[in-house]
Amino acid sequence: MRYRTKDEIFSSILRSAAKNKEGTKFTRIMYDSFLSYTQISNHLDEVIRFGLLVNEPDVTRYRITEKGLRFLDLLEKMDKLLSH
Repeated sequence: MRYRTKDEIFSSILRSAAKNKEGTKFTRIMYDSFLSYTQISNHLDEVIRFGLLVNEPDVTRYRITEKGLRFLDLLEKMDKLLSH
C-alpha cells in the first residue's frame, strides 16, 4: 500500500466536507477519508489552522471555506498538468 501525501489527505478531507452545504460531521469525514480517529484529529486541526475548513461547534460540523474550495481547484489543475 502506498502512503498518501499530505495534499492527498487534505484533499480527501475537503472533498468530504464539501459534500454537504450545512457541514459534515467528524465521523463522516473520518470514514470518507479512510483515516483513524487520531489521524483525522491531527489533520483536521491543521486544515482548520490553514483556513481551509471551519468548525461549527454548536452542531459539531465542519464546513469547507472559499479558500478550501480554491485549494481543491488548484490541486485538480496541478494533477491534470502533471498527468499529461
